[in-house]
Amino acid sequence: MKRFNHINIYKTIFICCFGVLFANCEVKDGEIGPAGQNANNGIDGTDGVNGTDGTDGLGFGELTQFGSITLTLEGTRPDDVAFTDSNVFRFTPLSPEILPQSNSVIVEESSLQFDFGRFLSVPGGEEFQSVGTTLSLLVTNPDTAPEFNLSLFSIFQYPVISEDLTVLDITTFVGSDADIENFNITNFNFNNETNVLTFSFTLDVPENRNSTGNELSVSGEVDVILLREIQGVVEEL
Repeated sequence: MKRFNHINIYKTIFICCFGVLFANCEVKDGEIGPAGQNANNGIDGTDGVNGTDGTDGLGFGELTQFGSITLTLEGTRPDDVAFTDSNVFRFTPLSPEILPQSNSVIVEESSLQFDFGRFLSVPGGEEFQSVGTTLSLLVTNPDTAPEFNLSLFSIFQYPVISEDLTVLDITTFVGSDADIENFNITNFNFNNETNVLTFSFTLDVPENRNSTGNELSVSGEVDVILLREIQGVVEEL
């Protein structure tokens, strides 16, 4: 005779009863309640106090105080592409060895000798930030019938950057009136009290006197303040 395993029978009955109870007690979701009201926006906080202004940085006023030269160049690049470029040269080198050539006027009874130049940016060494232009102009009979003799005009290491992302180094050197064409000055004025010199000019630089290999047309506006050099007394020691 086999014995019944009462423990297994009780487990089976318990599992069946629990399953029936769970099925009959399954909870159904109720209806969705009404949406709540939007909350009020919070009040903006008070703006903070503005901070203290910082100290102004060092400028270059001492290098730009003597005015500027504006140049416009029109020409043709060595690859036969035409270009036009304009810029303002406003920085004056202040070295006493350079000033007589870069920002001076010599006043004589019937003539004025002007020697001046400007850098495009803060001047550096010969190979660093040395882009510039110089002019040497003799004016005779300035108060009656002025005559103009340009003995020097130069542009050195000026980069012309074109829209096709190319760069051309413009360098010219004109040593006398014979080296230029169509030289003309208008609106000339020199104030003998303030040393302010203003005039407009145009000239053409021949192809063999500039780095484009083609004729270069230059127009410019000069508005500078020049210095008069006082010769010191040199004594033998």
